[in-house]
Amino acid sequence: MHYIPVHTQPYYQQLGFRWGDFPEAEKYYRSAMSLPLYFGLTEADQDRIVMSLRKILL
Repeated sequence: MHYIPVHTQPYYQQLGFRWGDFPEAEKYYRSAMSLPLYFGLTEADQDRIVMSLRKILL
């Protein structure tokens, strides 16, 4: 997962922010999924990603 709520980063934890301070951001963090996406992604890579998602979601 590439999105991590800002308030959970060590720097912000040192400033006093804690888990539970922003429940909607934390809810999104728990439910979001990042998919591989980059210029060099081959068709075979795409097929493997799609098949993996199908196994998980269906």
